[in-house]
Amino acid sequence: MTPDELNQVEFAPDERLQTAISLGKPDRIPCAPLIESYAGRRAGLSNYEFMYDYNKAEWAFEHLHQEFPNWDVMRSVYFVFHGPVQKAIGFMKPMMPGVDLPADSEYQMVEYEAITRQDYHFILDAGYHAFLPLYWKRVHQVSDEEIAIAKALQMDILKRQIKHARDRGQTFLYGGFTVLASPLLCMMRSLEQFIRDMYQVPLLLERVLEEITNDLIADGIASARETGIPRLFIGTARLTCQLISVSLFERFVWPFMKQMASGLLEAGITPIFHLDSDWTKNLEYFLELPRGKVVIELDGSTDIFQAHQVLAGHTCIIGDVGAPLFTLGTPRRVKNYCRKLKEELGKDGGFILGSGCHVPLEAKHENIDAFFDDQSGGRFW
Repeated sequence: MTPDELNQVEFAPDERLQTAISLGKPDRIPCAPLIESYAGRRAGLSNYEFMYDYNKAEWAFEHLHQEFPNWDVMRSVYFVFHGPVQKAIGFMKPMMPGVDLPADSEYQMVEYEAITRQDYHFILDAGYHAFLPLYWKRVHQVSDEEIAIAKALQMDILKRQIKHARDRGQTFLYGGFTVLASPLLCMMRSLEQFIRDMYQVPLLLERVLEEITNDLIADGIASARETGIPRLFIGTARLTCQLISVSLFERFVWPFMKQMASGLLEAGITPIFHLDSDWTKNLEYFLELPRGKVVIELDGSTDIFQAHQVLAGHTCIIGDVGAPLFTLGTPRRVKNYCRKLKEELGKDGGFILGSGCHVPLEAKHENIDAFFDDQSGGRFW
């Protein structure tokens, strides 16, 4: 084939995604918004119906894809935040629509000191896997049987999401979900107490983080192998240099990100770091990770254009049409921002166009239309 003929070849969605992750330039930029509750609202469901009835949620996803068939990457964590799952094995205590909140509310998380330093010692003595059921019972008031049911339900929904995405011609982004050890403990312990721990019991905290990270790696590998999707969502928030010092980041966050990335990559699994909050000052650390093997998702807080300047040719970036633009912007502004992202980041490859974290429940319909309609032009090179 001539170069012009190769340029006209249409990639399958998974090939398109993998090419972008590997820093290549596929036939077009993959389209991967993180759409959850908005899909239910668009389909006329209450958020309670969407969050608690998987069949209705899947119908809403199907409805949205029928409207916008150019949506080729299903980037979803519904399997984690499905109401019965979240209420039994969530990492934080949730307030759910139709249960704790009005039926059309977005879900919320309650942060409080759910674990103590004594729990750190228990984790070191008995292991993180032994601690988790005790934590879930404490936070969610559930039994061993309810925990087992929720874990099975979570995996069942994930597998069904993967199948349904493939059936409608999409590729599914995540083969599992976890949270980096540092922000995970920060959520369980509370931000205030976790920061105290970094100063008052640093050696103990380091040992606990290493112990938890080893188990999180093992869990992530097991999930990816069971689903057949060699990519893992890794929630990573709060503990950036926007909030903590460089020395604290380098001691309590970055080593465990590197440990997580290394462990997953050795197993052939792509780490996808979901970077909530502002990581602009921390971007250069990702240059220490292997080129073309890791993905970062930005939520609109990090300067995505600076991220591209630092990481172009090294790390694939997903982002970053943010919640303010979807809820307060105009269709013209949405289209202009999408085009700017594609022109400035997409020209070099290694870019996947998506929302900045979740598309908000209250996004304007016309702005969602603008986001998807702007992808219908095909190639962007």
